[in-house]
This record gives sequence, C-alpha cells and structure tokens, in this order.
Amino acid sequence: MRKVLFVFLVMITLVSSAQSKKELLQQVADLSAKIEALNNSVNELKNSKLDRTAPYNPQWDKWNDVRYNYGFNTTKTPIHSTVDGILESTIMLSVRGGRGRWNSTVGTPFSKFVDGGHLFEGWNASETCRLTMLIGKQAPDIACIQVYSPKGLYHEKRHFGWVKLGSDDAREGVDFGRRWALSFVPFTLGRFDKAPTTTLYHNEQIESTAVPVGTIYYNTANDKIGCYTKEGWKYLKFE
Repeated sequence: MRKVLFVFLVMITLVSSAQSKKELLQQVADLSAKIEALNNSVNELKNSKLDRTAPYNPQWDKWNDVRYNYGFNTTKTPIHSTVDGILESTIMLSVRGGRGRWNSTVGTPFSKFVDGGHLFEGWNASETCRLTMLIGKQAPDIACIQVYSPKGLYHEKRHFGWVKLGSDDAREGVDFGRRWALSFVPFTLGRFDKAPTTTLYHNEQIESTAVPVGTIYYNTANDKIGCYTKEGWKYLKFE
C-alpha cells in the first residue's frame, strides 16, 4: 500500500498542471481512506468470532446412521462440517461445552448429561468403536475417557473397550476397562507418614470428601500397608 501512495506522490511532482495536481491529491486522499478502512476491516476480522456452523437439517441423510445420530437432538444440532485434511494449531485447541453429543444445553430434555457433553471423538479405521473424551455426565467436574460403541453398530448391546495409558505396545502400560483395570508395570502406592483423613476434593460418586472404604496406601512411619475398612484402618505388616 505504501508503494502505491509513493507512486502517486511521484506522479504529482511530475505533473505541471495545478488542476492535475489537485486531482491527483484528491485521488491520493481517497486511496488513503480506502486503505485505512481496509486495515480496520482486517483488524476486526482478527478479533472477531469466525462462524463456520453448518445449517440445521433434521432430514440430513447421515442422521440415519447411529454413528452420527446417537445422543444428538437432530432438530437443534447443526449437521457436521467436514474438513478433508489435517488441522494444526500453533497454540492449542479449546472446546467450549454445551453444543455436542449428549450436551446438556442444546439436547435438553433429551440429554443424559448434568452439565457438559462430548469434547472429542476419534474412530478406529473400521468405524466400529470410538475413543471418547467427555465431561459433565455424572457431575460438572467429572471427566471421562473411554472406548465405546453404540448398540446396534456391531454389537447387540452397547460395547466398551479398553483405554491404554503409558504405552501402546501389548502387555505394557496400564489398561483401563469398564469394570477392570490391568497393570503390566509395577504399581506404586502413595507414601504417607500417617493415615489420610480426606480425599481433599468432593466427588459426587462417593458423596463426600471422606476416605472411601478400600483405600490403600504405604505408611512410611510404621513400614506397613494400610487399608481403610468399615471398622477403620487395618494394616498389613511386612515380614
């Protein structure tokens, strides 16, 4: 833009007619105003919300597929916007809850969530199971990671798989299932010099911050493993 203005100024100096100079000066002023308006528009675009939401369409053909319709209120959910390529961010990705699958805002009264919804879903190649990250189903501050398949996709009943942490190699890391956890590595207990009296943070599932029955830890003061029972703390002493 500066080069354009410079060219106009050079032209002004070369023109002998006062009338021509006046006209060129007016053109420069008009061009400067347009450049300023363009810069303002660019700045507004940088600071504005970009909305690429697809339209609402309850008759969208993919709503007939359980992989898409499961948990969505199709009358209040936009159809999917597909990006055929790789998304990369130099900072981070942030998902604001309340507009996805099972969300508690758009889906009401169909939602099963107290305060939240699905934040991320990643399917396997055959699209029979998805990795799901979600928050707010049981309580606002409980998040979950699971492998899941809706009823009727390839099982007669809904199916849960395993989430593997620490390694993706077989028989390494720790596997977390729906009703079982399996560790292929040494598991270290928390080490304290006295028995804990609270979990610090409230958990809706245990309904308090009290230490749950079944809690175990290693007591460094007496060299014992403690287990909290209905009768209080009991200890296993090493030989």
